[in-house]
Amino acid sequence: MAVSLTKRKYSLVGENTIAALQKGLAEATWYTSPVPKETMRTLLERRDGPAIRDTLLWFAILVGSGLAGYALWRAGSWWAVIPFMIYGVIYASTSDSRWHESGHGTAFKTNWMNNALYEIASFMVMRESVPWRWSHVRHHSDTIIVGRDPEIVWPRPPDVLGNVLGFFSLRTIPLYFRNLALHCAGRLTPEEKTYVPESEYAKVFARARICMAIYLTVLGLAAYYRSVLPLMYIGFPQLYGAWLTPIYGHTQHAGLAENVLDHRLNCRTVYMNPVNRFLYWNMNYHVEHHMFPLVPYYNLPRLHEAVKADMPTPYRNLFAAWREIVPAVLRQVKDPSYFVERKLPTPTLSPDAPAGPRIFTAKGRVVDGWVEVCVGGFLQPEDVIRFDHEGETYAVYRTAEGALFATAGLCTHGRAHLAEGFVKGRLIECPKHNGRFDFTDGSPQRKPVCVALRTFQAREHDGKIFLQLARAGIEKKDLLQPAEPTERLQTAATT
Repeated sequence: MAVSLTKRKYSLVGENTIAALQKGLAEATWYTSPVPKETMRTLLERRDGPAIRDTLLWFAILVGSGLAGYALWRAGSWWAVIPFMIYGVIYASTSDSRWHESGHGTAFKTNWMNNALYEIASFMVMRESVPWRWSHVRHHSDTIIVGRDPEIVWPRPPDVLGNVLGFFSLRTIPLYFRNLALHCAGRLTPEEKTYVPESEYAKVFARARICMAIYLTVLGLAAYYRSVLPLMYIGFPQLYGAWLTPIYGHTQHAGLAENVLDHRLNCRTVYMNPVNRFLYWNMNYHVEHHMFPLVPYYNLPRLHEAVKADMPTPYRNLFAAWREIVPAVLRQVKDPSYFVERKLPTPTLSPDAPAGPRIFTAKGRVVDGWVEVCVGGFLQPEDVIRFDHEGETYAVYRTAEGALFATAGLCTHGRAHLAEGFVKGRLIECPKHNGRFDFTDGSPQRKPVCVALRTFQAREHDGKIFLQLARAGIEKKDLLQPAEPTERLQTAATT
């Protein structure tokens, strides 16, 4: 009975979905630690080099262990177990962190590299690339918000047996192939429909059919050669090599608080040695990652140093984290209201900490639709500032060449302030979900954003920046695009 109650409580189409919306927990504003703007700009810089190096090394270990396993298998040696164990961990466990970072679009500077690694790693970790991309978007919007987050691994009361089986994917594999078959038939689950846009359905079905074709081909080869060897490379690694994923992954959130809007209370940062950090791609800095998801994995140690005074005490190692997790989840079996309370530093902010991004307001009256924003020196090349006027918010940009542009100030997907995002070339990257717009014309350039931004004229005169508040044919109520509609979520929750 406890399992069925748990399923209902954490369902994305149940009463707790409505409760989260009504309480303002859905798509809410979360606490972020203060970081000087220049420091953050340095941390946000993307490079291809680190991820290319780490990915080539990763593939080298994968191919080398796979070839060694094949040679020893063909020779009839039991020593084949060792390279296959290495292959299985690299294939089924460490693909999780590669899936994660490339899915955020931050691992590489070059976006096609992110997309390529994301599709490969998604297949290896048995996560369908399209649904999981949107699932993870929701996870970052509503981290451990009951009724909203589809990636809560340890619900209360916890399913201890199910999570133990998860070390061998005995729960993951049946669910994966059930959904894969459903998607091959052109259908989605009711919960998937709450976070996957209809425009993405065709991609879900197409990729599911490709994955199913690969698995059927591998099965066919195994039957033709009367050998399990093909399955040792594709399919079986999830059984014998996925055990490292939960060892790393459960340290992220297990046993911590639900329904809080501070990642310091529902995420953990765990110190790891260089080998584990390579395998996990620095996701052990998990509080920092959730707070600032635009920062690439190779800059997370530096981000940690910048914010650690505002963070709970990190765990010394994996053992220290698990020493807290095991008693916590066992206690939650009998007392689902229990959670580990993380101790925040006091005071949370130092007296000289920056108060947050500066918000500019009108200087003087509006003349012919134009209003003064600020002195030009406040907006540096390849940067963005926030301007608020009469209940509306705008983002004003300067390119590296000095040209000025302006758009509506809120992301059309997650309603985050774009002025807190990252400017690169003609693109502004949303700080919440890593979606990107071309701010010169407002067009979406990277999902999850799908709806264009309104654009406005900006100019510089006598050392001051001016913004034209409206364009012909645009009423004030239309200046900002609506957020992702919640009506569909509310309707789904009542069905």
